[in-house]
Amino acid sequence: MKKVFAMLMLAGLASLASAGDLVIKTGAVYRNYVIMGAAPKGIRVFYNNGEGDREVILPVNQFPDELKDTVNRFARKIPEEQRKAQAEAQQARADKAKNTQRAKAAKARQKKSADLVKKEQEANKKLQADMMKKSPKGKATFKK
Repeated sequence: MKKVFAMLMLAGLASLASAGDLVIKTGAVYRNYVIMGAAPKGIRVFYNNGEGDREVILPVNQFPDELKDTVNRFARKIPEEQRKAQAEAQQARADKAKNTQRAKAAKARQKKSADLVKKEQEANKKLQADMMKKSPKGKATFKK
């Protein structure tokens, strides 16, 4: 469902801007471009210069004056995209901290378990040594 919604959203946004050549103020040319929407650091533009589809995020001030209205519509959404990006980054940091904490706890449990196994093995060795001392000729034998 999310994929269908995303495709419809992309198609709707793509219809807002027509394909053609975009020449930005620095002189760079993007052929067969489509303005796709706001990004945290500018406007997202898809283009194809004959090498396959590419994506670039351009600052608002780099667009030509002819596209001012279209760019301004998308530019209004940039602060929202910045908030989303910050929230995602914060969530990623929280997830990383949580995973680190879980890893430390798992390592502590493994160490504790290994210590318990080692103590149990030492106790078994001691028990075997005691049994060897008590058996005749130092060998453990069982009578039938």
